[in-house]
Amino acid sequence: MEPVPPALPPASGSSRFPFFQRLLMVGLVLLGFGAGWMAAGLRASLAEKPAAGGRGESRQDLLADGWVESDQGVFTRRCQGICRKPRLYGGGLIDVMEVACLERPCGDIQATFAVLDGQGQEVDKVVENRAGRQGERLQLVIESQKSEARRFALVDFRAKARVE
Repeated sequence: MEPVPPALPPASGSSRFPFFQRLLMVGLVLLGFGAGWMAAGLRASLAEKPAAGGRGESRQDLLADGWVESDQGVFTRRCQGICRKPRLYGGGLIDVMEVACLERPCGDIQATFAVLDGQGQEVDKVVENRAGRQGERLQLVIESQKSEARRFALVDFRAKARVE
């Protein structure tokens, strides 16, 4: 008879490799759960807030946010919140005005601003031209190189669109 090899001691649990496999599986399940939770939260927040620029906004929403109806269906205000206001070095003044073409195409926009000094006297005029479509929000950058300029005053606003 052949000798029987000695028996191996029973495993006192599992080896290291299956432990890391289980840990990896639990980690992946938790990662998937977290990603699903975040996606559901994002979907709920998007459902609560209508998108900007005329998609879900109403006249009352704009007026409540400080917009003024400058032309029929076209709203304006000084830029608030997220503005791409450039910096001006070497003197002068710069500002940004928002235009929302809510109820109709803006077409050719022409905004005329008086440039005022510290005493409120007009020292220059600035005319900005831009084209706008319905549902679009625009930002008009108003700039004056006059060193005495302190603020802008909107003098005239026109939005002419041809609808066929």
